[in-house]
Amino acid sequence: MFKILKKITGKELRYVGISLIFIVIQVYLDLKLPDYMSKVTKLIQEKGTTVSQIFDEGRWMVLCAFGSLVAAVIVSFFAAKVAAGLSRTLRHDVYHQVSEYSMAEINQFSTASLITRSTNDITQVQMIVAMGLQLSIKAPITAVWAIMKIANKSWEWTTALGAAVLFLLVMISIIVTLAMPRFKIIQKLTDKLNSVTRENLTGIRVVRAYNAQKYQTDKFEKANDDITSTNLFIQRAMAFMMPMMSLVSSGLSVAVYLIGATIIK
Repeated sequence: MFKILKKITGKELRYVGISLIFIVIQVYLDLKLPDYMSKVTKLIQEKGTTVSQIFDEGRWMVLCAFGSLVAAVIVSFFAAKVAAGLSRTLRHDVYHQVSEYSMAEINQFSTASLITRSTNDITQVQMIVAMGLQLSIKAPITAVWAIMKIANKSWEWTTALGAAVLFLLVMISIIVTLAMPRFKIIQKLTDKLNSVTRENLTGIRVVRAYNAQKYQTDKFEKANDDITSTNLFIQRAMAFMMPMMSLVSSGLSVAVYLIGATIIK
């Protein structure tokens, strides 16, 4: 992966730098929202609070939310630019590398494998880079910043947040451990599916001459079923992450509220 990332040009590195700046801005604004929410809650509980005072804090909340939205859009834009630029460079290099192979070198690879490497694999790299700039970088920054921000408030809050982050890390590690071997299998199954499809297309006259349509159909169905079942396992494992993260987030919110109520008492 590091060899692939070395293909990023200087212009794209500047885009990465801009993305990092706006990711930090987005995290700052996201973590600033609870502060204004806390102020609004205190104003509501205090006697003599006017509606204009609540609206003043509410305006800042709206501005923070809007600013976070704008920052997220900017990060998505530059992340897409970086991912698209990298994939363009990779496709260019792969195409010219394959075109320069001798017949002896080409015979070491299957045509289906070369097709997969130059299409599906590069698309996967593009998605990883785009998602990585938006999530893989933002998540640890948010976690560390949130822990540092809440550390001085109460050790109970810090412990609850640390436990939630630790639980998420353990669960994500388990899911990745289960799914990663299947991702490697997907590559071989995709090669096989492409090979069977090309075989059916290039040899269509022979297939019809020997009335082997059913044999070829069964062969394709088996390759298709194998890749479908493997993809379903991966998607089901990855789909488990979102409800798990929502559960942890909701549980953390309840824990923070209960701890806060206990501290106030």
